[in-house]
Amino acid sequence: MSADHRAQTPIDFAVGASVFLLTLAFVVAFVPTLFDPFAAADTAAPLASDRVAAGLADDVLAASPAEPGVLSPACTVAFFEANDTLAGDADCAADVTTSADAQFGLDRDAQVVIHQLNESAPSDNPATVTIPTRYGTFEDVVLSRPESPGDAAGDVTVSQRLVSLHGEQYRLTVRVW
Repeated sequence: MSADHRAQTPIDFAVGASVFLLTLAFVVAFVPTLFDPFAAADTAAPLASDRVAAGLADDVLAASPAEPGVLSPACTVAFFEANDTLAGDADCAADVTTSADAQFGLDRDAQVVIHQLNESAPSDNPATVTIPTRYGTFEDVVLSRPESPGDAAGDVTVSQRLVSLHGEQYRLTVRVW
């Protein structure tokens, strides 16, 4: 064969190598992002915080299943005070006095706060409800459990629900970390 009948091998090789390298760069750049939704589950807990907020507002603390979001004052106080006697007297849910993370089977820490609608820092300023005791006196109950969020290191996921307590509107905020 003579050199006049040969194809353009160097140009063909350059085009093929360029296409291969561009494809390889695309795969290396974009394939790891396919696994990001699965990696986010270790740090954020939006489903867990939403499940706790809905469960508390609609079932555990609700005055009636027919009225979700309308909280029973006695069950609400029993939850925040962890008072088994009050929970039994008010005919609350069986697990109303256990913590939110234990009640909903979370492997994370959770804080539940009921606060005013316009409160910008609910963890620091929970609502306080005055309730009558058995002995004719009144007691102030801080609607935060736990009162101090402890070491909230890492990502914190927040879910909220509007609730009614004693005819007043409040916001129930659940923080999970």
